[in-house]
Amino acid sequence: MDRIKPLWVCFLILTGCQQMNHAYYYIAQSQQLPVATCKINIQDITSNNIVETIQTKVQRYKEEPLYYLRIGKANCLIEVLVNDFPVYKSYELSNLASPLKINYTILKSGTQTVTVRMYPVGDLIKEEYDSGDTITLLGDTSAVSINVISIDKQGEMGLDDEKGIKKHQSPTKDADGEVFEGSGLPFYEYSFEFEAEVPYDLSQDSWGNAADLSKVKLEYLEKETLSYYNTFLQEFKSGNKDYIAKMYFESFFIESQTEYKSKEEIVELWDEKLEVLNNPTVEPQPIQDYELVLYSEGSVCYLRHKKPTDKRLRNKCAGWVLYKKNGRKKAWFFGLYLYSPKKSFSKRNIKLKMA
Repeated sequence: MDRIKPLWVCFLILTGCQQMNHAYYYIAQSQQLPVATCKINIQDITSNNIVETIQTKVQRYKEEPLYYLRIGKANCLIEVLVNDFPVYKSYELSNLASPLKINYTILKSGTQTVTVRMYPVGDLIKEEYDSGDTITLLGDTSAVSINVISIDKQGEMGLDDEKGIKKHQSPTKDADGEVFEGSGLPFYEYSFEFEAEVPYDLSQDSWGNAADLSKVKLEYLEKETLSYYNTFLQEFKSGNKDYIAKMYFESFFIESQTEYKSKEEIVELWDEKLEVLNNPTVEPQPIQDYELVLYSEGSVCYLRHKKPTDKRLRNKCAGWVLYKKNGRKKAWFFGLYLYSPKKSFSKRNIKLKMA
């Protein structure tokens, strides 16, 4: 009986949550309220119940706006952040073909901030065309264009259903708007804002309500972050599916809620991880030559490769594995962005969890 009892309790909890969700669904149509959070004990999360538990918590609405960025660039490399959270990195000459979904970074309605970081193309033109010079500075024609659009997931999701929210071009310094303001610089950063309306509010029980890690002693924060990364990689290598499910639970829930995912979509999200988790060839790579960086205005920490000689590692997570699939070697970089909840924060004993 002792082994059966926790499962029965979990069933009752999930059933209660589901009933709560149905009642909340109708309330949520006319006003924005915080997402109902039936308290889940993370220790009860397993590989077998993570999908059903997330599905139970996800609210659905009559209107489900999804926000995207259409990004174009010329003569530069870029990084894009929304609300100081990384969403896109492009270190190639080519442009992004498809619009980029950004709902994960929108935790509630209101003003959202897009930040663009621009870099010169370096040797890419020489490598692409086997001619030309090394470009170390941004030029007059360096440019970035970003269109913010939204589409209702409950609609047809076609091009005709797009709603234009904002169009923005990188700043210029001439009357005709043709000369890039950062021309002659090795780096340029700028930001702009747009307004988003979403039916959920996840700002309190997420990385949106995180402690300021910039106030933590750097050596200690780095040590704790490295410890989290190493433990995560060890458990991943051992195929500990229940441990990995616990670590991903909150992150998966936020992604699922902000994108209004169906059960099938949540299954796909978890199956993607399981495919690698179940691969016996997985080999964690040494965490070395890294740097600690802070995002989300100092509340999210991340270890990334520091000036790697292999360009494929640029700005990638220092926690990664190699594995074989269909006889080919592949790399998997984990998005281990970590934060410490503000309500239980202690500078001397921080508790990190995945954002």
